[in-house]
Amino acid sequence: MAAHSSIAVVLLVMSLSYSHFVTPVAMLALIVGANLGSAINPVFEGGGMADPASRRLPIGNLINRLFGCCLVLPFLPQLAELITRLDPNPARQAADFHTLFNVVLALLFIGPLGPFARLLERFMPAHAKSANPGTPLYLDQGAMQTPSVALTCAARELLHMGDIVESMLRQSMTALLTDDRKLVAQIERMDNAVDKLHEAIKLYVTQITRESLDEQDGRRAMEIIAFDINLEHVGDIIDKNLMELASKKIKNKLKFSSEGAAELVAFHRRVADNLKLALGAFISGDAKIARQLLEEKVAIREAEREASEKHIARLREGRLESIETSSLHLDILRDLKRIHSQHLLGRLPGARGDWRTAAEPAARARSRSRDRRRPAGPGARRRAALTSATPLPNLPPQGGRESHCATCTISLPPPLRALAGEGRGGG
Repeated sequence: MAAHSSIAVVLLVMSLSYSHFVTPVAMLALIVGANLGSAINPVFEGGGMADPASRRLPIGNLINRLFGCCLVLPFLPQLAELITRLDPNPARQAADFHTLFNVVLALLFIGPLGPFARLLERFMPAHAKSANPGTPLYLDQGAMQTPSVALTCAARELLHMGDIVESMLRQSMTALLTDDRKLVAQIERMDNAVDKLHEAIKLYVTQITRESLDEQDGRRAMEIIAFDINLEHVGDIIDKNLMELASKKIKNKLKFSSEGAAELVAFHRRVADNLKLALGAFISGDAKIARQLLEEKVAIREAEREASEKHIARLREGRLESIETSSLHLDILRDLKRIHSQHLLGRLPGARGDWRTAAEPAARARSRSRDRRRPAGPGARRRAALTSATPLPNLPPQGGRESHCATCTISLPPPLRALAGEGRGGG
């Protein structure tokens, strides 16, 4: 009898035996059948597995049980008589025989277990892993019948894709600093793999959602698709923006100043570490990690502003290296900031609970506290001078807008309007 649980059948047989509905020999035969039947179901349920190696365990278990049945069936009458002598209770007889059957079978197979495993490996070898990093490793079509398992496969594949994106990001700064053309080409090829995995994951999850999903599985499917899109966007920024800047730097034989290179490395390291945190938050659903990432969003914005101000200070000093690489330096900072923002588009996948409401005000309060403690830089002093200057007379409208200050209402032309807006916190 093919049953998912041999224990359930054993309990049924115990009841039948206790009520004397079956003879002792029939009782033992039913116990043997229950052990064989519980090994048949996994073989058929795993029939759709793409990798033959995943079938080794259920088939090995079936062979083990089949061997035990063949060994016991010819001696059922003698065994029934022996069990009756040892324990006259019919219910206990079924339990005792079930235990004894499995213990003896384990002892018989524990010796030849190594050769038996090698035999299974020979006849059911694992698929050779593809050398193409864009080939999906975990998208098992056989798991489609169970949406929760299929979504787990998709999440594993998304982590595979995330590992490639993280490797691209970490190597991108090396390519920028060392002028390594081969590394630039390698990172561009890795983005092609990311694009293929992105499409495969998106189509796989879409196929899952064609079935009726409960609320939790439906939400998880949307989280996987959203994070998949975000990671693909990060890969595109690295390939289309950062590697283009690296090629431009190599072509024009430009060099960053030592201070500028150190600032870029520190900022890049922070963004790369946060990407790793985002992958952890996605897979674990830990709201604490999600809050930490949200706080980092404010800190990254401050770090980018500080790095830009230091770069502009070097420009004022007339540093030749800083002047030559100014656009590269600022563009790299901008692109790394954009990469970081992809971790936090909307609600971070995997986060549970309303963590955004609690975390964002605290992060902004810490940012304001740092601003109050920080000595005013030249840019801040210019903005303060502008906003505290003597009120301007009414100027004729030039496409400006009404700007309110403490003493009067004035109409500012566009250039002054932009500066005044900057002083109020814009830009």
